Amino acid sequence: MAGGDLPGTGKTDDLAVVLSMSKFRLAHADDDDEDPEDPPERSAWPDLDFAEDLGVLVARRLSGVLAGPPDHLHNPDHSTVARRMGRLLSEIREGGDAIVHVLSHGFILRRAQELCIVAKDSLPSDHRDVVQTVFGITRFLTDADRCSGRILLLLDVCHSGAGIDPTTDVTFPDRRAFVIAACPSDKQARGGRFSQAVSDVLKGLAQGHSEIHPSERFVRLTWFKDAVHKRVRKLCSDADEPVQEVVSSDLHAPVTQFLPNPWFREDPAEVLGLNNYWALQEFIVGRVHPSLDVDHYMSRASGRDTAQQAQPTCHFSGREAELEQIRAWLENGAEEGATLCIVTGSPGVGKSALLGVVVCCTHPQLAKGLRPVMNSIPKKLRPDPRSRVAAVHARGMVLSQVVDAVAAQLDLPLPPEGWTAQKLVDAVAGLAEEPLIVVDALDEATESVQISVELLLPLANREDRGGSRRRACQLLVGVRPYWDKLPQLAEAAGDARQSLVDLDAVDRAGLRDALTDYIDDMLSYTDTYLTRGEERRKVAQGAAERIESRAEGGEFLVAQLSARFIEAAAPMTEEELERALSGLPLTFAALLETQLSEERTHPWARPVLAALAFSAGSGMPADAIVDVAPEFHPRKARPTRADVRSALDHVAFYLRHDVDPTYGTTLYRLFHQELVDHLHRYPRAGAGPSAGSLANGPEGGSGAGPVTVS
Repeated sequence: MAGGDLPGTGKTDDLAVVLSMSKFRLAHADDDDEDPEDPPERSAWPDLDFAEDLGVLVARRLSGVLAGPPDHLHNPDHSTVARRMGRLLSEIREGGDAIVHVLSHGFILRRAQELCIVAKDSLPSDHRDVVQTVFGITRFLTDADRCSGRILLLLDVCHSGAGIDPTTDVTFPDRRAFVIAACPSDKQARGGRFSQAVSDVLKGLAQGHSEIHPSERFVRLTWFKDAVHKRVRKLCSDADEPVQEVVSSDLHAPVTQFLPNPWFREDPAEVLGLNNYWALQEFIVGRVHPSLDVDHYMSRASGRDTAQQAQPTCHFSGREAELEQIRAWLENGAEEGATLCIVTGSPGVGKSALLGVVVCCTHPQLAKGLRPVMNSIPKKLRPDPRSRVAAVHARGMVLSQVVDAVAAQLDLPLPPEGWTAQKLVDAVAGLAEEPLIVVDALDEATESVQISVELLLPLANREDRGGSRRRACQLLVGVRPYWDKLPQLAEAAGDARQSLVDLDAVDRAGLRDALTDYIDDMLSYTDTYLTRGEERRKVAQGAAERIESRAEGGEFLVAQLSARFIEAAAPMTEEELERALSGLPLTFAALLETQLSEERTHPWARPVLAALAFSAGSGMPADAIVDVAPEFHPRKARPTRADVRSALDHVAFYLRHDVDPTYGTTLYRLFHQELVDHLHRYPRAGAGPSAGSLANGPEGGSGAGPVTVS
């Protein structure tokens, strides 16, 4: 947010002070006017020759992310420090956030057990009057807790960990001071390495090296502290000196606004890498709760991956009867309409596409911003917008996360002791207007049974006896037919009063026609086939016939894959077309190997993908990829951050993104379990099967196979 010019900021009242001490004298005379025959008395504190340059550097780096430059006080006397810190407390007394960075000597005043900061004219630590000439951190933090604003204190002084102690007795949300210290209370800070590390991390943040997710308005202190610690360790290692441990107060709970993210984007098209894609100017992401996985629903509704750059259109094709069934269910009144609608089917068969269309059409903000896209779907099939919609992509979630996400999206007031599933059911039933709640990928949730039994079924069965309606909500659920795992949901799905949409029960001829239309529509937006309608239709028909006859489920995902493969090829004769279609990849592993075998592939593409294949949970941040990727490189080389970022861009088709809930960084993962399994078997180049041998199916079987789509 340098000078307020970077986008997505808007914070103009940043308060920051940098204190750096390099020369220590007991006399108060200005050093420039020293009498060489009567010099000022030297302090007992040794000079810190590196402090001035590092103070200037930290101030400059803070300017790169704050709205304006911080105050930099170099070699102030103790009275100047006290006045400036007192003024800072006055400035945040009614609110705001401030940053203070200190580089000096520090010691613990034993009789008071207080961390003290040495100024230019401070007395020796054992002097009886020393307390009158130093700056007391404990007193400062105690005063700070009386303010409405908050302070982040960065301490590059010996024994700086003692500055954490005053913050430990204050509970959230009352805490006003947060401390990141160069070392524990019983250790020394050496060489200004903490200040150097702070400077380096701030530089990376301003240059976009930090991988903070663009949807994060501010940098999380948890990430900042860990990034500084890693950098300090590296600086110590390079100097061949013992590792200096960075410590901090508890940084997790509160929402703080100390360090704006210079790469924050308010436009979801930018956040999701959709530049020049879809007219989303009216859609303001701040009005849509972050638990609504916009990337997931938009990509599924459009029938394309969001990594591609494309024209504003929707390739959703087929499933018209099923979409009409859902639309009719949504429009039926409480008297005759079912509460619960379950969309089921095998992996990749189109469940998320259907739910994506419903969410994008019904969500009040998405419906407005995505109108140019959704207009591609016939009006008779498009559900009307609703005033209250909550949509949760449940992959990897536990019950409490789903409960919190639904409550937040419906803007329900938080109960004093937090949400439970039963409290949410009661709150939803008490709403003046019936909401629509959508839960996709229920079977991929960590606690799918608990979510089903403790939340979804009670919502489906709840009647608002005291109100004007008979049901609490309308509930749309996407789930694979894993009924042995979810027997209660299976029983509900078989209830004649409810609605079941089974995408596996499909007419094969109708499926082939829908696949043809889908591929034809996607190819019509490529330069190769834009003006070659007859040839394009033949290619689409041939590909659709091959997919319908050979793929074992997941046909629409395979069609998307095939269109991506076909669009790079030049128009073909009938003989060439037949030959090309016979080798058409029907698996993600085949497409991957095809791309990785190309001459222009990225040298770090496979090691980066292999690293992600061995990640767990929601994925892996870029910094971790830098550490893991060398294991899969033929020469065990180490990539730079730029190498990894470039490789991630190169293989974006195969990736999905999440935001780390603790650090706010971007997490990368492979979007298909088949890719994970394939790279587990063949993580290194030259060790696996050729792309051609994979074209007809994964290792050990034909077709797309029963794989997991995330």
